[in-house]
Amino acid sequence: MRGTAFLGDTVMSEGIAVLHHLTQGTQGELDSIPLGADGSFRFTLPGEPDPMRSDIFFASVRHDGVLYFGPMITTVAQLDSAYQVNVYDTLLAPTEGLPVVLQSRSVFIEPDSADWRVTDLFELRNDQSRTIVARSGGYTWRHPMPAGIRDVQAGEGELAGDAAQYLNGEIVARAALPPGGRLFVVRYRTDSPFLSMPVQAGTERLDVLIREPAPMLDVQGLDFMERQEFEAGSTYRRFAGANLAGPAVTIVRTEEITPPRVEWAAVLLALVLTAVGVAALRPRMGPEAAVVTTPDRKELLLEVAQLDEDFETSDPTDRDRQAYEQRRTELLRLIRSLS
Repeated sequence: MRGTAFLGDTVMSEGIAVLHHLTQGTQGELDSIPLGADGSFRFTLPGEPDPMRSDIFFASVRHDGVLYFGPMITTVAQLDSAYQVNVYDTLLAPTEGLPVVLQSRSVFIEPDSADWRVTDLFELRNDQSRTIVARSGGYTWRHPMPAGIRDVQAGEGELAGDAAQYLNGEIVARAALPPGGRLFVVRYRTDSPFLSMPVQAGTERLDVLIREPAPMLDVQGLDFMERQEFEAGSTYRRFAGANLAGPAVTIVRTEEITPPRVEWAAVLLALVLTAVGVAALRPRMGPEAAVVTTPDRKELLLEVAQLDEDFETSDPTDRDRQAYEQRRTELLRLIRSLS
């Protein structure tokens, strides 16, 4: 392995490069070497990387107390390319942390026996040219979490550890944040999917995905996008928004309307058609006598019932399903506004 350590845009002429080796169930440091004046280092591997054994090699360099890792080497072909470890000077965050850009947040809510399981993915982006580090007793970044959650586990990527933790209703990170992206994962449980989720102002994208079966609901502050099937039998309702101002998005129950029996639906439809016929036989009013009316609650309920019946007796495409759900949501909102 031949590589070079860079401090920002220039080579790092002082420091130690360390070779690491990961295999299934084991990890360790194999060797270390001082960096050359041109930032170079070279390691002889004990064997060829073997992807069948999940064999991984990589190098690290420490600077200002922060450990920086190079890319993982899993195949022999990767050794033909120049290996690079990038390190940065540090920026000391205030005790309460810095408002790092929240590039995206994805919240997966899934029913699980008597309660709900939530996986909350925070993808941060440090736009500074330096690594943000915490001062003693402080944090690099923090974000409030929903009230009433329990069994909270926080970590980085798929790893739990001390990179982040749940404290006093917030997820707080003490880990250094180098320039670029970093992912934190928070897992927790809740008695109900109807959560009010605090949102950091300036969040560039937020997706809330609720696995079915789930009650009729809406996410205030986000738009319903579509149903997504990630794997066979695993369908999620997806709500999304961009460039959010905060302070929260709230999952609320929408009114559940039971469709009338077929014979009653036919009677109601006949009444509507009769009313339309009578209206057509009435003399036309002049423009000055025209009256603008708004639909009443009964008419809206009837339209929802007819919409449900038509949908249930059809063979809808994904586009038909999305149009149905969007129209049904609009009607229910109108009904609530007339309550």
